[in-house]
Amino acid sequence: MTQKAPQNPWLMDVRVRERNLKSGALTEKDVDKYLAALPDLEADTASFGVGQPALDAVEVVDDVDDEDDDVADGEDEAAADAAV
Repeated sequence: MTQKAPQNPWLMDVRVRERNLKSGALTEKDVDKYLAALPDLEADTASFGVGQPALDAVEVVDDVDDEDDDVADGEDEAAADAAV
């Protein structure tokens, strides 16, 4: 990548950068120079929160009346009460 022509931004993509370093398409010096030239945009950012759906409590409704489920549910509730 030590060319005089404008560099291809895809060479610096973090998803392929390691491969490009190993193949010789990039050098560590090229990466350092690229990262140093990036503008600092921290002042133009805004923080925000997004809930994690996988972490939110979701109630599972079991419409099927199955004796095995009732026994398992009772055991789970007893284990949960014992843990508290």
